[in-house]
Amino acid sequence: MKRSIKIGLAGLVLTAVFSAGAYAATTVPKIFVNSNQVKTSTQPKIIDGSVYVPIRVISEGLGVDIQWDNKNKAVYVESDPNFKLENSSVQYVSERNLAYKWIMAYDERNHQGVLDLVTSNFSTDIYNESFPTGTYNMGSIVDIKAVARETNGLTVRIVQRVTAEDDYKVKVEKWNFTFEEGKIKSVKAVPNSAKYLDRYTVFPGASFGI
Repeated sequence: MKRSIKIGLAGLVLTAVFSAGAYAATTVPKIFVNSNQVKTSTQPKIIDGSVYVPIRVISEGLGVDIQWDNKNKAVYVESDPNFKLENSSVQYVSERNLAYKWIMAYDERNHQGVLDLVTSNFSTDIYNESFPTGTYNMGSIVDIKAVARETNGLTVRIVQRVTAEDDYKVKVEKWNFTFEEGKIKSVKAVPNSAKYLDRYTVFPGASFGI
C-alpha cells in the first residue's frame, strides 16, 4: 500500500495518502481507526486513485503525538522535534517495566504483586480502598503503551475491555505513574483523558467490543 504525507498550507491541513484502486472520484471515503468510524471536518478525498485523509485524525485516533513545525514546514509524528541528546535509557526502562508489572498485577487481581511494587505511602484512584477481585465489576486490559515521560513520572495509555454491565464496550484512558526510590509512589488517572468506544482493534485478529 502506497503511503506518503502531504501538507496543505491553506489551513495547515495535514493529510496521509493511500492507494485507492479504481474507486470513483465522487465517492467519499470513510475513516476507521481501531475499528471505530472517525468524523472529521476535513472531508477525505480520492484523487487520481489515492485516498487523502487528515493525518491528525489518524494520529489522534491511534493515540500518537503529532506536531506541525511551521518554520521548517515539517510534520513530526511520534517524534521529538527538539531531540539533541538521549535521555537515560536505564531509568526509562526501569520505570516502564515497573509500571507494566503493576498493570499486569492489577489486571490479574494479584494484590500481593501490586504491594511488592509500591512504596509504603502509595496512593491511587484506579481502585478504591478494597483491591478489586474477580471479573464481574472489573474490565480486562487489552492494550498498554507508554506515551509520555517526565522526571520520576511516566504516562501510560490503557485500553480496557469493560464488563457487560457498562453502557460502552471499550475504555481508553491515560494513567500517570510517579516513582520514588525504585518503587511506584502513585498511579492516578489523567483528568479528562478517558474515551469510550464501541470496539477496539489491537491488531487484525484481536478485536474487542461489539
